[in-house]
Amino acid sequence: MANETTRVLTPYIRARQEWDERFGDQIKSRNNWRLAAFLSMGTTFFCVVGMVAIGYRSNTVPYVVALDEVGRSVPVMPAKQVAVKDVRLQEAVVARWVTDLRTVVADPVAQRRLIDDVYAHTGQSSAASGAITDFFSKTSPFELLKKQTVDISVESIVQESPRSYEVVWSEVTRDLSGNFVASRKFRAFVTVVTQEVTDARQALVNPLGLYVTNLTLGEVVSPNAGSSAGTGHDNYANGGSR
Repeated sequence: MANETTRVLTPYIRARQEWDERFGDQIKSRNNWRLAAFLSMGTTFFCVVGMVAIGYRSNTVPYVVALDEVGRSVPVMPAKQVAVKDVRLQEAVVARWVTDLRTVVADPVAQRRLIDDVYAHTGQSSAASGAITDFFSKTSPFELLKKQTVDISVESIVQESPRSYEVVWSEVTRDLSGNFVASRKFRAFVTVVTQEVTDARQALVNPLGLYVTNLTLGEVVSPNAGSSAGTGHDNYANGGSR
């Protein structure tokens, strides 16, 4: 027992006890503050990530404020998207979509904008989206514009049903000097759907919310057609349904 008491009261043990009494609390407090700082940093990081995610999924709801005859505001309500019932609006969108899809210009920047407009009016994961992606991969307009341009002229649009249209157009191919190369005519059956526009960025490129979902396209070959049918601009002209 005496040996144990002597061992406990050795100078080393007393010095260690003195160290713990003087600096132990400080070391423990420092570790606690470090832990609190890391927890605070982690919480801030997750908050920032959450705010960024919410910002990317922001939903803009416009409000309409109507005024009476003396300029006083009447009850305010969220603006509802107008249904695209006017056939002429749908025909204009379809004609623009076909024109952007088939046009080839000499400027790569302008060509990129045409392609972006095509995808902005094409339903995601739809048959039409797969068809145009396959078309652009096999017949790249950026390769074609190095040697030729293609001008599109829509000749007629006929509504086959409330959701489908028949489009007939002609294509004139010229070399980079402007010399005529060939002229071809095509027919397509296009199916469209209308979706509510809830994203502000999408509203800038497709305010009507009209999307092409299906495309059936083929070349109109007349009995007097010559060698112009082989200009090489179209890889799915005779491919049928897409």
